[in-house]
Amino acid sequence: MKKSIFISKNASELPLLSAFCATNQLSLTAQSFIEFTALPFIIKESYDVLFFGSIRAAEFFFAKEPLPAHCQIACVGAVTAKKINALGFGVSFIGEQAGNPLHVAEMFKMWLGDRRVLFPLSTVSKRTIVEQIPTAQRIEVAIYETCALPLKIEKSDCLIFTSPSNVESYLLQNEINGNILIAWGTTTRNALEAKGFSVDFTLQEANEENLITYLKEFLIL
Repeated sequence: MKKSIFISKNASELPLLSAFCATNQLSLTAQSFIEFTALPFIIKESYDVLFFGSIRAAEFFFAKEPLPAHCQIACVGAVTAKKINALGFGVSFIGEQAGNPLHVAEMFKMWLGDRRVLFPLSTVSKRTIVEQIPTAQRIEVAIYETCALPLKIEKSDCLIFTSPSNVESYLLQNEINGNILIAWGTTTRNALEAKGFSVDFTLQEANEENLITYLKEFLIL
């Protein structure tokens, strides 16, 4: 019987996973359960570093704001850095183990030193990294809204959730029951466990390569 996989990201963001599933006769449903809307924002304070926790934060920020002179860019991990590079910007700090934001926060805090950092955020950000930086050193601004996009989908053998917001929206019309459950990082794992679900695997490096390695070992063999 053909095994089926659901992931809460759109297929356009997952070229490696899409190819892997096609090669191994796995049925893939790739569908985000959230959508994003830009918010108006004004930044009045000066800062030395911009920290992006997602590519969407970078896209919404640079759509309205230029990069200040002498400001460095930091981000949560290599996938986000690659997409920021594609926007035409260099990244001075790239977090390791992007699926583990507390680890990223520890390394970022050491790198930041006593400089001030601006965090462009979603309205539903968990603020895990933000809260590790002293209040006097950080500026927070909500620049986009994350909205639920509830949909009914067919059941899958393996469910992969990429954010707490996707978990919330998925559960509006679907159930998690008897599936292999994978979390795209510790924040998503915590959200699933808070609802009473047992997570089978958590990506410490939140990327397609890490996910495919797990699927090869435990799902298709």
